[in-house]
Amino acid sequence: MVSLKGGVVATLVALTVVPAAAAAASTVVDHGRGPTVVHDTAYASARTQVHAWSRDGYTQVRLMVSGLPAHRTFGAHVHTGRCGTDPLASGGHYQHGTDAATPLGEREIWLDVTTDAKGKGITTTVVPWTVHAGAAGSVVLHADPTNPVTGAAGARLVCTTVDLGGGAKGGHAGH
Repeated sequence: MVSLKGGVVATLVALTVVPAAAAAASTVVDHGRGPTVVHDTAYASARTQVHAWSRDGYTQVRLMVSGLPAHRTFGAHVHTGRCGTDPLASGGHYQHGTDAATPLGEREIWLDVTTDAKGKGITTTVVPWTVHAGAAGSVVLHADPTNPVTGAAGARLVCTTVDLGGGAKGGHAGH
């Protein structure tokens, strides 16, 4: 495991503009920059940014990545815990509900991202609910695309700590 310190790639800094709608008083905006922890040293050059907005009963999460292999799809999900040196420290996938009749893709926040020729990618997911305060603490990038039935996406490669949910204080987390 490698814990990274340092800035985000300069090209991503230009992408961090928060939409005007996110500046409204009823909006919670959370940011994570990282990765906070790299679980697979083959991905030590990976950089991530996570932005999350909750407003009017909806949550929008954007994941921006760079420094990854080109033309590849990675699974990514919001997880319950914060990042730690143990890949399992980030807990399981955050689930808004537990009704087995509701497909996992409607109960979880999936952020699968496909990289371009330069190893960069951006993905945004909007869900029609808000994250429970204190119930989600990270976004994990996985080795494989998300299986739409099981939600599995392979090994945990990198983790970015970001507090999601109405009780979060906002600001920047990670390194």
